[in-house]
Amino acid sequence: MSITLLEFLVAGILIVVAWQIGIAIAPWIMQRIRGLKHELDEVAEEIVPDSQELGSTNHQEESGSNHKYRNN
Repeated sequence: MSITLLEFLVAGILIVVAWQIGIAIAPWIMQRIRGLKHELDEVAEEIVPDSQELGSTNHQEESGSNHKYRNN
């Protein structure tokens, strides 16, 4: 089965149409991605202070328990 000129032309047209659709929707997709990144940053800012406080408490407990094992 060989590729005919008509099939080649149709494939070329489909590629051009898909390219144009991609160009048309790319700004919308990029805005959506930026919005999701902004929301993720906001959530991360809320979580980070809480985990830092918990992390410092856990770190003190861990270092104390390690100290016990080192003396024995």
